[in-house]
Amino acid sequence: MNARNTRQRILDAAQRLIEKGGFTQLTTREVAQEAGCAEGTIFKHFKRKDDLCLAVALENAPKFKDIIAQKRAGKGSVQKNLEDIAIAALQFSERLIPLAAALFADANLLARQRQALNQSQKGPKEAFDLIATYISEEQRLGRINRDVAPLIASSLLLGACFHRAFLRQGLGKHLLPMSDRKFAAALALTLKRGLSPIISAPG
Repeated sequence: MNARNTRQRILDAAQRLIEKGGFTQLTTREVAQEAGCAEGTIFKHFKRKDDLCLAVALENAPKFKDIIAQKRAGKGSVQKNLEDIAIAALQFSERLIPLAAALFADANLLARQRQALNQSQKGPKEAFDLIATYISEEQRLGRINRDVAPLIASSLLLGACFHRAFLRQGLGKHLLPMSDRKFAAALALTLKRGLSPIISAPG
């Protein structure tokens, strides 16, 4: 197996363990066992455990961004497109929250993550911008009200998804008694009705 695949296996293993037990108690030995490799292999790719955690946090986002960056404008229905984006946002939030908790629990680690984000010019804003771009494209096609502020609509969708995932992890159960799919569908429908172009009544 090539180095790239080994590195990805290590990242995936670390993410699974962080989601289960957090970052503080995580050991590279556990990661190696979960990834099916020697502990020394981890240090060929990451200088220390902190670097591994940062890589998990920074490199998970692109997978989510690939989903929301798909060319959807003018295809299918706006409601279904928003629903698919919401499902992806919920799934990403579920993975992000344990990693974010690890970062916020360690001031030095958080500072390093901020520095890495600033240097790469990447971060959460990319997700907001991608969804806002989709909304802008639908506006140009006349499928979304032109008076809607794309970034605000993007914030409403992402914020609702993150909040649902956050409360679920904090409470250990759904605050709203419905599946993620039903939540995403209801959220998309609510947004769609608010985003729909206003059609003047015949006069």
